Amino acid sequence: MSRNRKILLLGVDGLIPELVERFCAEGVLPNIQRLRDEGGSTRLLPYISTWGDTNFVSFLTGQAPGTSWVGQRLPPSGTAHLLELMRDAGQRAALVHFPESLVPAGERDLCFAPFWSGSGPAPMELAPACLHSTHLDRWIPTPSTEALGWPPTGTLAHHQKHNRFAIESTDGGFVALIPAHRGEPVPVTLRLDGERLRLEIAEAAASLSVGEWSDWQPLVDEHAIEGKPAAVRFKLLDLDVASGRIDLLQSQITAPPGSSGRPGLARRLIERHGPFISKWAVSADPDTRYFETSFEEGRYQLEWLVDSALTLLNDEDFSLFATVFRLNDETHHTCLAQCDPESKFYTASDHERYLDVIRRSYRILDAAVGRALAGCDDDTTLVLASDHGDVPNSHLCDIHRRLAEFDLCTIDGEGKPDVAASQALLKDERGGLEIFVNRDLVPAAEIERVQTRILKALTTWYVDTDTGERNVVALALKKQDASPLGYWGERMGDVLFAYAPGFVWGTNQRGDTVAELVTPGANHGPQVPTASTGFASNHGVAFFHGAGIRSGVQLPFDTARGIQRMDSAGATFARLLGLSTDSLEGKVLEGLVESEPR
Repeated sequence: MSRNRKILLLGVDGLIPELVERFCAEGVLPNIQRLRDEGGSTRLLPYISTWGDTNFVSFLTGQAPGTSWVGQRLPPSGTAHLLELMRDAGQRAALVHFPESLVPAGERDLCFAPFWSGSGPAPMELAPACLHSTHLDRWIPTPSTEALGWPPTGTLAHHQKHNRFAIESTDGGFVALIPAHRGEPVPVTLRLDGERLRLEIAEAAASLSVGEWSDWQPLVDEHAIEGKPAAVRFKLLDLDVASGRIDLLQSQITAPPGSSGRPGLARRLIERHGPFISKWAVSADPDTRYFETSFEEGRYQLEWLVDSALTLLNDEDFSLFATVFRLNDETHHTCLAQCDPESKFYTASDHERYLDVIRRSYRILDAAVGRALAGCDDDTTLVLASDHGDVPNSHLCDIHRRLAEFDLCTIDGEGKPDVAASQALLKDERGGLEIFVNRDLVPAAEIERVQTRILKALTTWYVDTDTGERNVVALALKKQDASPLGYWGERMGDVLFAYAPGFVWGTNQRGDTVAELVTPGANHGPQVPTASTGFASNHGVAFFHGAGIRSGVQLPFDTARGIQRMDSAGATFARLLGLSTDSLEGKVLEGLVESEPR
């Protein structure tokens, strides 16, 4: 085995195996097809909750949730997981734009721009990505009667944008204000110049026609937000000289080096590859004005990630680079329900329009795979992998109201739980599929009785539909029976469960316990990992290519006979890096790995 063995993990939030196969058959994913032909691949069954946090932690630690899943924003430590094994062997890991529920273990490792799930903006974000317009009335708010996602206070916030700001008239021109989070707004002066728009910010200027992007404009020295050097760029989306209508996109402004733990290295990446953005301004939703810009900003982010991966692996002596790209998952949330024939929101006339949005996101990913293949050396294993898939939603489920019906949870007039007064509770950071007995309220002798009551609430939860009665919950187990799900230990809930296919965390204005959805969407986290339709599934997928990998191998995946789990990937990484797998629950994907790695 080469002492220089390296792994580039291009993680993807929610890549759907069935759609990869569909688009490969269409011939539009030539680089992913190359991974299939020249390397090895397998589907992976996620753990519950089918969240990215839970499953990418399992994926990259090589350990089941019972060992390494602490909670969102709560990374494991001292479990002898993959990153700790790498540290002990003197191998360096870079986690770049990776879920914050896992961090590198070594002092010389890199943790750059992790996903942020806390309240308010991420510390590295100086200003959000925005749309500035002279005519904000062109965006008509769509009233919502439903809120989906977990935790209930967060919903699907990263897919929803509330970032439109007015461009104001001034003497001889206009001004847009960039809303800095922790400082004064940054003015951008705008002037019409024939059919072009001239903008000035700080000491920089640019002239744009409709459809053009500016270069990155520096915000440094006395113009630096919070005293942190950064940059911003703009795209002119619309300009009507006669009416004075201007629509201008402004990129996110970030300063990642200070929170990276390796500020010098982080600055070198930015100097070499440009500013980093973690978010785009407009949702990848074809029913949203200017949605196509999400593909442009997403492509920029992904190219930045791949180029930085190659720099770290080829030039900076790192053995592992891991990231997660989220555009594909966003297109599933916004489009899958309208193009899956088994969805209640499907119409044949809309199928191709919505499917093409998803297809475009996969083609962006495919181009990045080609970029990575071109830059990987002979000692590198390239891995393209997802933590889960997606399936269309049909019903929302309010777990707190269901528990209240069994006198297990006390809720207020808005349906919000009073934790201190409830026998059963859920924890935001644990993913919404674990119910805990409140030991501050329930005596030890009564815990199993409350467990049984919780189990009854879940297993008797049904709803009448046009096709007959359906169970809301697909599986439910007491903690003492949950080891087959990969859960054990003191951190886990007293009852674990997963919703049936099509059922999603949520609330509505009527206060229903369970209700048919009125807005289209797709989800993964709450639903049983085996959820599938004839079009899509909740399965994850992994493609291995390059050093140490057999060619043209596809491992069988049959939920009735045998499957591969998420933690198998981490164990396989350990094998490729020459590390022991004794402390890992994951099983090495022996069929993909060369028996005598070159």
